[in-house]
Amino acid sequence: MLSYLMAGASLAQGIMGNRAANKQAKRARQISEYNAKVAQIQSEAKQASIDFQSRQLVKQQREAKAQQRMSIAARGGLETGTDLLSLIESAKNMQLDLLELERQEDIARISGETQAQQIRMGAEAQSSALKAQGQQALLRGVTGAILNYQKYSVPKTLTTNNFLTMNTRNKFGLSGDMVT
Repeated sequence: MLSYLMAGASLAQGIMGNRAANKQAKRARQISEYNAKVAQIQSEAKQASIDFQSRQLVKQQREAKAQQRMSIAARGGLETGTDLLSLIESAKNMQLDLLELERQEDIARISGETQAQQIRMGAEAQSSALKAQGQQALLRGVTGAILNYQKYSVPKTLTTNNFLTMNTRNKFGLSGDMVT
């Protein structure tokens, strides 16, 4: 009876350890998915902010170009020579500013995707480790159950007699002397 109780307790302990580890693994995946979504949302917010800055910059650039042209026209000049070089330089700088904002937006997007992916990969590794711990707990429980059952259910006659040291010669009527 004791063997069944000990075996059952060991098996139950292994099953509970396995369930607990699986719950922890599931929870780790849920937490990581939440954190990954937060990283993506932050990335999208940063991208939206940069996009807004880009639109504002385009508007300011159009106004600046219009003011430059009006200034040149008010002086009665043509868009040639120094005025033309000034307009070209200004347009080039404006385009570089826009390209920089596009680059920052791309970096924000890639950074958010990478961070979310790293979070998910880390959680997957943690989840796998927890599942392995659960499987080990279950294996220990099964092994413990088998060992406890064997320990308490094996007949005493087999455990007390050592067949290697038994004197079998007398049983079969043999003497201890060797016959040549």
